[in-house]
Amino acid sequence: MATTTAPPLACPQGHMPVALGSLFCTFCGTRLVAALPPAQATSAAFVPVPATFVASQPLPTSQVSVKSQPPVCKVCGGNGVNLGPAENVCRECGWLRPLFPGYQLDRSVFLWAQDGQAMTKLQQISALHSAVRTVSDKVGRPWIESTFNGILLGPKQFPDVWKQAILAARILGLPKMPDVYISGDSQWVTYTFGSDNSAFIVLGTAILNNFQGDELLFVLAREMGHCRAGHALWKTVTRFLTGDVGPHGMLSNGLLNAISPMKLLEGAVEMPLMAWSRQSDITADRAGLLAVGDEALARRVLLAWSIKSSRLLKQVNIEEWMKQEEASGAQMTRISEMTTSASMYTTRRLRLLGMAAREPELMRWSQSVQPARKGLAPPPKLAPAAPVAAHAPGPPVAAPAPAPTPADSIRVVCTKCQAAMRIPLAVLRGKTSMNVRCPQCQTVMTLRPKPAAPSPAPAGAETKSVVPPAAPAAAQKPAG
Repeated sequence: MATTTAPPLACPQGHMPVALGSLFCTFCGTRLVAALPPAQATSAAFVPVPATFVASQPLPTSQVSVKSQPPVCKVCGGNGVNLGPAENVCRECGWLRPLFPGYQLDRSVFLWAQDGQAMTKLQQISALHSAVRTVSDKVGRPWIESTFNGILLGPKQFPDVWKQAILAARILGLPKMPDVYISGDSQWVTYTFGSDNSAFIVLGTAILNNFQGDELLFVLAREMGHCRAGHALWKTVTRFLTGDVGPHGMLSNGLLNAISPMKLLEGAVEMPLMAWSRQSDITADRAGLLAVGDEALARRVLLAWSIKSSRLLKQVNIEEWMKQEEASGAQMTRISEMTTSASMYTTRRLRLLGMAAREPELMRWSQSVQPARKGLAPPPKLAPAAPVAAHAPGPPVAAPAPAPTPADSIRVVCTKCQAAMRIPLAVLRGKTSMNVRCPQCQTVMTLRPKPAAPSPAPAGAETKSVVPPAAPAAAQKPAG
C-alpha cells in the first residue's frame, strides 16, 4: 500500500532553512505554507538565508521600507543651483539664499532664555498639544490667511518693502522665505502665523507709514525672529485663545465654540500662553537688534510703536516718561501685565534691550552681518527734483555764476515792476553808464555813477578835491 508524503513546508517570505517539524518560520514568525514544485519555483520566490541567521537579526535591506524623498523643486533645484546670482528667493518653493556663502546663524544667539523656559512649561501641558493640533489641522493656514484683507508682497508689489523683508530673513538665517502681507485692518499690529514649516507675516499699514529704512528693517527682523525661533504655530494658538485673531476678534468667538478641545482648555492655558507670548517678544526684540546693530534706533522704534506715532515721539521727553514708569508700583505693574497683556510693557522691554546690547556674543554676530547688510540694503529714496521750466532749443547755456554777495555788488530796483536785482561792482567800475535789463519785466534801465558828497575836512586842514570811485545809481527814466 502506497503511502502519501506531505509536501514540504516553506516560508512565504522566502526565509530558509526551515526547522523540521515547525509550522512557523523561525526568522519572521509567519505560518509556513506548502512549497511550490521545483518547476513552478522561480529564483525570486526564495531568498537563501545563511544558517547563521537568527530571529533577532534585522530584516534584509530589500524588505525594509524606505521613506520616499520629497520632490526636488523644478525651478531652483532644491538648493538654488538653478537660480541666477540676483535671485535670492525661489518663486516656487521659497528657498532663500544665505546672507553670504557659508553663513549659518544658530537661533540660540538671539533666543531669550526665559522664552525657552516658558516654552518648556507649555510643552508640559499635555492637553495643550491637542489644541495646537486642532488649530493646525482644522483651521490651517489657508483659513487664517483668508481672514486678513491683505496684499501679498513680491517683486512687483511694494518691491522696496519686499527687498527689506528678504534681507531680514537672510540675516536671521531662515531656510525658506515666509510670505509677507500688508493689511489695512491691522494698522499698528504685526502678526506671525502658520506653522514651523509654513509661516507668514502680516504688517499693518501704519507700520509702513511711520517706519522706513533701518527702522522698518528692525520691525521685519523681529517678525523673522519669531519665524526662526519656531513661534509661528504657538503665536497662532495664543491669538486664537486670547481672542486676538482677525480684525474684529470674530474668529475667536466663533472658533472656540466650534472646537470643543480648545473651549475646554481656554481657561487652563490662557495664562501660560500669555506669559510665553511676553517672553517671545523679547526674543523678537533681540533678533531685530542683531539685524540693525543700533540700540538707539531699536529704542526709538519701540517707543514710537508704544505711542503709535513717530511724529508725536519727537515731542515726548523720554527721560520723564521712563521716570514715570519706574515710579509706578512694580508689583501692581507686573500683575497688570500678567493679567491683561500678551506683550511685555515698554519700559521692561527697553531695559532688556539695553542688556542685550551689552551681550558680547549677540553683538559680535551683529557686527559680523553689518557689512553685508549695508551692502544689500535698498538705497534710500531721494526727494524729487524741482521741475525745470521748458525752453526753446538753442545754444548751450553756461552754468550760472555764484550769486554776488552784498560786499561786492549793489542792489538795483526796477523802476517799472519794482523787482530787485544785484549787479556786480566789477562790471561797473570805470564806466560812466551801463544799460541793465530787468529779468522780470524786460525793462531796460540805464545805470550812471552817483557822485558822492565830499566829507567835511578837519578844521585847519587843507581841502583837496577827491574823485570817488564809480558808484552806479539807477536812472529815474528808463532808456528806450
